[in-house]
Amino acid sequence: MQITITDDGIKVTDALKQYILDKFKRLERITHKTTAIHVTLSLENLDQVVKALVHAHGTEFYASASNENLYQAIDELIDKIEYQIGLGNLLWQELPEKKASRIRLYHTFDFQKTKKEEAYKWLISTASKFKLA
Repeated sequence: MQITITDDGIKVTDALKQYILDKFKRLERITHKTTAIHVTLSLENLDQVVKALVHAHGTEFYASASNENLYQAIDELIDKIEYQIGLGNLLWQELPEKKASRIRLYHTFDFQKTKKEEAYKWLISTASKFKLA
């Protein structure tokens, strides 16, 4: 996987570059078929803007996020891309001693109001997305 970081008015420090690489490595663990990622950092008024174009599974995913805090904008960007891929309700638990992560996927259903078939459809659809990743 190739990650390209372009800066437009924001100085990319080594710590910032490492933060971006770590976040996108997390994404790569889900989508093993990610071939290229292009990240652009820029300033618009007082907000710091992060944009990304991700090539995965023969598809392009594009997202952008802005925030006064650049690190929060990067986190929001990763969440948006995960949502586009179809894995929006992920909870991550980093396991640094094992150099791994535990991923928990959730979706709430009210079985009094929702048909069980809908829950099963969601479960099968989501599991197949993980299999494709």
